[in-house]
Amino acid sequence: VFFCSAPLPFQYESCVAEKYAWVRHHFGEEFLPRIIITRDKTVIKGNVLIDDKPRVSGACAKPEWTHILYSQSYNKNVVGVPRFTKWSDWRESLAPYISL
Repeated sequence: VFFCSAPLPFQYESCVAEKYAWVRHHFGEEFLPRIIITRDKTVIKGNVLIDDKPRVSGACAKPEWTHILYSQSYNKNVVGVPRFTKWSDWRESLAPYISL
């Protein structure tokens, strides 16, 4: 498991620090080396990308991963993308895409 996150434009100093603080708080120090900060998530290799952004685009037209949309109020009307709604259901949501 890696945490792939894009910093907000023109807010790198505070945004990156906040992302590290969030991972430290929720997952602990041992996960800090597993943070990938990038403006282009399409170039990252992996099986799945859980993201709240309805369309993740970048330099790679066909990323290696399957996009799973993390449900939020602002993306509830998006169709045609697998969804992830509750962290407590992570195994069930990811089972079709990865070996558990």
